[in-house]
Amino acid sequence: MIQNMSEKKVEIAEIFSSLQGEGPRLGEKHLFVRFPACNLHCHYCDEMGHEPVEMDMETLLEKIRAADRQHGPHSFLSLTGGEPLLYTGVIRQMASTLRPEGFKFYLETSGFLVKALDEVLDCVDSISMDVKLPSVTHDRDCLEEHSAFLKASQGKELHVKIVVSTGISREEFFKAVQMIHEINPATPLVLQPITVGGEKYIDNRLFDILTELQSAALGWLENVRIIPRLHKVLGVK
Repeated sequence: MIQNMSEKKVEIAEIFSSLQGEGPRLGEKHLFVRFPACNLHCHYCDEMGHEPVEMDMETLLEKIRAADRQHGPHSFLSLTGGEPLLYTGVIRQMASTLRPEGFKFYLETSGFLVKALDEVLDCVDSISMDVKLPSVTHDRDCLEEHSAFLKASQGKELHVKIVVSTGISREEFFKAVQMIHEINPATPLVLQPITVGGEKYIDNRLFDILTELQSAALGWLENVRIIPRLHKVLGVK
């Protein structure tokens, strides 16, 4: 359920300072606010085991400010999950208070809830958008929603991420690449190797697939990178 602005309490999984471990802003210092709920069920997800804590908005804002004072400065306040777009009212309240104080908002999202994005698009500065392929997630096909979401995100700093496993469908992958090409071929695409359980980077077969897909995608897109999860490689949060 999307939490609206009238709600006085919000559940937060965790607030922490760390390196941005994914995408083109790899290695930047971000302050993360993790929301617990998610509308998808990707089989490789390892972020759903956090016990959420209920707090009011003022407590949430003060915890964010305190973490920034203690561990900052941070390049962005990163909204992650779960799926942050299930909490549009909370995001708007956070942004109305914290953006005037100098916080920039980085949205990490499944790239699925386009109507929710419309509610907070003016609140965020950068978007990390997943494209979920059923052969990797073991969930349903979201390409139609991804297309609408990518179109709605134009004009923002934006990149698309696709998690790649050895079981990836080339047909699904190239449909996704074609979709990105048709909307904006300059959109950066990040290919992220899957890790389930241990964080071994990476077996030869998966690396061969990643380089194959990168080479093929570069025929359609201007910027395609292979980027593993840095925070897991370094063994930090």
